Amino acid sequence: MYIIPRAIVPFIMLFLLTVGYGSEIAGKIPDEINKKNAQDKWFAIDKVQHFSYSCLIALGSQYVLVNKGGMEEDSALPLSAGLSLFTGILKEILDSRSPKGFFSRRDLIADSLGIVLAVAIIFQPGQE
Repeated sequence: MYIIPRAIVPFIMLFLLTVGYGSEIAGKIPDEINKKNAQDKWFAIDKVQHFSYSCLIALGSQYVLVNKGGMEEDSALPLSAGLSLFTGILKEILDSRSPKGFFSRRDLIADSLGIVLAVAIIFQPGQE
C-alpha cells in the first residue's frame, strides 16, 4: 500500500487552501471573469501543459537536489514538490492579474496531478 510521505502533507494543505481561496474569490468577482472560468475546459492543451510542466519541474528539481546537492530523497521531496506547486500557484496569480487572464482552479488541479505522478515516479524502487 502506498502512503503519502508526511513531508508533503503541508503542500497538499497549501493546495487545498489555494483552491478554496480561489473559489471564494470567484463569488466576489465580476460576471465577465466568471464567464472566463466557465470557458476553462477540463480537457484542453493547457491542462496537459500544466500537468507536464509540474511533473517535470518536480522531477528535475528532485534530481538536482539528490544527485547534485547531496540530499536524501525523502528530504528533497518536499522541496521539489513545493517548488513545483509554488510555480503553479504563482503562474495562476500572474494570470489573474493580466487583463484577459483569470485564476484557474482547474490548472492547479492539473499541476497537482503532475506532482502526484512525479512523487509516484520518485518512489518507484530502483534497480540495484
